[in-house]
Amino acid sequence: MIDLSVDDLTNIISRTKASTGDQISLVTQLFSALGDNVRVSGSTVRQALSASDIPIEGALADLVSKVQEIAKVGNRVAWTNVQQIESVLNGTRIQLKTEVTFNVVKEDGLPAFTDIVGISVHGLLWLDIRSIQLKTNGGKKIVRVVTSAGKRDIPLDGGL
Repeated sequence: MIDLSVDDLTNIISRTKASTGDQISLVTQLFSALGDNVRVSGSTVRQALSASDIPIEGALADLVSKVQEIAKVGNRVAWTNVQQIESVLNGTRIQLKTEVTFNVVKEDGLPAFTDIVGISVHGLLWLDIRSIQLKTNGGKKIVRVVTSAGKRDIPLDGGL
């Protein structure tokens, strides 16, 4: 397994930032660009984000501060946190276990995170997120979130 340096990750972030697209597409591009057998420490992630002038504020700052390591083998990502995290993101309570895993793939030519384990959202009850996929509906982009209780399509209007 190759350990990525701050410079390696900063270069990957710079190339991704130069791309255009919605947030889901950009994040999947970033994970895809990491390579197939790599590891990056939480400290390296934080330094690279800072060096790339990516503002990480609020709930995202809390999440990023607790990243211990991100590893990727093939299209499978393992995200390890120093502890379980519970936070509020865009008005929704979220929970990340100490170990979060998911696949970064394309389905029907569009980016997706599949086979997600370790992320839950809270509405009336805690629901496990199983996949997040970009879709099109009537020529407009939507984000389809599949949970343990079913699926929900969210219009993508420039932000999530």
